[in-house]
Parts: sequence; structure tokens; C-alpha cells
Amino acid sequence: MEQPLTMAEARAARQAAHWEARQRRQVAARGDAGLADAWWDRARAVCKANPELWNDLARTLENWTGRNEMSDGA
Repeated sequence: MEQPLTMAEARAARQAAHWEARQRRQVAARGDAGLADAWWDRARAVCKANPELWNDLARTLENWTGRNEMSDGA
């Protein structure tokens, strides 16, 4: 017999379903740019819940931007 979900597990499942649906809608509407937008929204939500993560996100974006600016000759 399956164990019922705890409140935390149910909440996590709802959040995962929300983000997956949002990504699908964004991809359908705008392709890869929509997917990136959905991930950006999710990253901001994570940082809002834990403000200490902003520095990590900023460093990640700085590194990604630096790699891609160099590769396209900008």
C-alpha cells in the first residue's frame, strides 16, 4: 500500500508540476527564449526564498556571459 504524501512532499510535487507546466507553455510560445525565461523566473523564486543564493546566481551568470561573449567575438 502506498504511503500518503506528507505536506512537504505534496507541496514539492505541486511546485514541480507548476514549473514543468510553465516551461512547456513558455517553450510552446517562445521556444528556447521562453525556456530561458522560465528558468530565470524559477531562479529568482529560489533566491527570494534564500537571498544568500543571489551571489551564486550572479557568479554563474557572469561566468556564462563571459564564456559566450568571447565565443561570439563580442
